[in-house]
Amino acid sequence: MRLTAKHGRLAITLQVLHQGRDLQVMCSGGQAHIGAVALASPCSHDATNKKNQNELLTLPGHREDLLAAQMAHRMATELNCTVCVSAGIHFDCITKEEIERVLSLADSLTEKCIARLKQTAKDCSC
Repeated sequence: MRLTAKHGRLAITLQVLHQGRDLQVMCSGGQAHIGAVALASPCSHDATNKKNQNELLTLPGHREDLLAAQMAHRMATELNCTVCVSAGIHFDCITKEEIERVLSLADSLTEKCIARLKQTAKDCSC
């Protein structure tokens, strides 16, 4: 699945690949690259461990970590599967307002992706 959201010169794209029941998500915009990788799994039903399992890797000088972590956590929780998000977004001379817009576009794409995947699961007669 591929989803794109745009506002002015900003365009953010999600590419989603299924790996069994889990998901690999690539979030990119502008000069695409890998700046951060977040891995999240849904809450465990084990009484000793009732929190999501999350891991985060960020390259020095990159700031996609919060975006990747939030996206992975939200998708893992809503879709009840393990999610790996690789994020890399770079727009030259980006302003604070544009950074906020990028985060908003990413949130919107996350929600659209979740809705589509849930609908696909409902439509599947497997």
